[in-house]
Amino acid sequence: MSIPKEPRQLMVNLMYLVLTAMLALNVSAEILNAFMAMNESISESSAIVGRSNDQILNAISQQAEAYSQFAPLEEKATQANNISKEFDELIESLKEELIKTSGGYDEEGKLKGIKNKDVTTRMFVVEGRGETLRQDILDLRKKLLDLVEEENVRTQLTKSIPLNIKPLPEDTEHKTWSEFNFKQMPVAAILPMLSKFQNDAKISETAILNYFLSQTDIITMKPDAFEAVVAADKSYVIRGEELSAEIFLGAYSSTADNIAVRVNGRSVPVRSGKAVFNVRPNGLGSKDMDVKIDVTNPIDGKVETYTKTFKYEVGERSVAVSADKMNVFYVGVENPITISAAGIPSTEMNVQANGVKLRKVNNSQFVATPQRAGKATITISGGGLEPTTFEYRVKKIPTPLPVMGAHKSGRMKPNEFKAYSEIRAIHEHFDFDARCNITSFEITRVPKKKDVIVYENRGGRYDQRTKNIVKQATFGDVFYFEKIRAKCPGDETTRKLNSMVFRIK
Repeated sequence: MSIPKEPRQLMVNLMYLVLTAMLALNVSAEILNAFMAMNESISESSAIVGRSNDQILNAISQQAEAYSQFAPLEEKATQANNISKEFDELIESLKEELIKTSGGYDEEGKLKGIKNKDVTTRMFVVEGRGETLRQDILDLRKKLLDLVEEENVRTQLTKSIPLNIKPLPEDTEHKTWSEFNFKQMPVAAILPMLSKFQNDAKISETAILNYFLSQTDIITMKPDAFEAVVAADKSYVIRGEELSAEIFLGAYSSTADNIAVRVNGRSVPVRSGKAVFNVRPNGLGSKDMDVKIDVTNPIDGKVETYTKTFKYEVGERSVAVSADKMNVFYVGVENPITISAAGIPSTEMNVQANGVKLRKVNNSQFVATPQRAGKATITISGGGLEPTTFEYRVKKIPTPLPVMGAHKSGRMKPNEFKAYSEIRAIHEHFDFDARCNITSFEITRVPKKKDVIVYENRGGRYDQRTKNIVKQATFGDVFYFEKIRAKCPGDETTRKLNSMVFRIK
């Protein structure tokens, strides 16, 4: 097995070797605790690698969706991901069984059988689970490598992936791999060993997925899908003004020199992959631009033609007001709006508002800040335009959701639950920057076989009493956060939010 290139993985391996050697000496509580800390560190590292693998697989899937020739690579990448996850679940079940058989956890969440050597020897040596695990590791390694068809690449990966079975040292008294690794070893030493196998499997999966991802490199490829695109500087023009539009081939390089463009039968020069078309309308109403683009395939020389009709409107002077974020104003926040008046100079445009404060940002951008719910109007005039009034609804911002970190409710481990020191109010799917503050909440702890504790906390941050209640969290507890109230921008009184329930597992 080669030395890992990643500093974090190298550190984990070295830690494991050092702590294993220390077991030959006096197995103190500090050493056992160090093993548990190492197990947690390896598990965190493994989780990070797992999320990275999911991102790589997603990148391969996106390439396969865009380019059908990569579908076989996506299928193999998915197989690699599934094989690795099956192995991870297998090891996880072994760890759970080992913990359960050795006595599980005490009320403080600590392993009861942390020093137990009999259960590890029985499971992995006497019952033969160790030799089964050894074969599972070899099978997983073979399955991952078999997904790579190229012999030279498979040879390189064989040397680089960490998942493997080392031969026994020549001077060992143990006859089998299982005896060497598991016989008379405490539970605290076996858990990080199993976690290391999980981590090695995911790193091996990373090597396979990275190879498949490298095969989807499309830097030298030509796009296989085309779409004619027209980008006009305006879709509505005043009679006598000029319409300017850029016509280009979507999903194509700006260095393209193999396209020919015609608009309404007239040839248009192509520069940097785009054709610029200018026309001066001579009448009102809807106008059409019939675009024809001939594309010469740089690979086989074949010419394909793409056509599309684009419409634009020619009209007189008019005015429009549009809300940038939904067709409504919200109390207590700044509502950006755009006011555009075609054919009217900005210096001649007059804007008046009723029921809302209006602040000008630039020539066409404004910020509306309503004071109360109801209705508001904006009136535009000037430059020969008769006063035109637009009416908008004014609403309170939506009621937020309470969260603890990123959790709304659910199951938590004791340490994770104790790590939080406040609850917050957030908005989901709301485009405005509105911050609501928690003013109070009621926390209830329901422990097993103990009295229920209820306390009202002022504000969103935990006061000392709430901190003391949270610190008591242990396995089997249920915590209720109820009567949560918050005040949002523009509110005169507080609002009642949803409740949260967390179960300590």
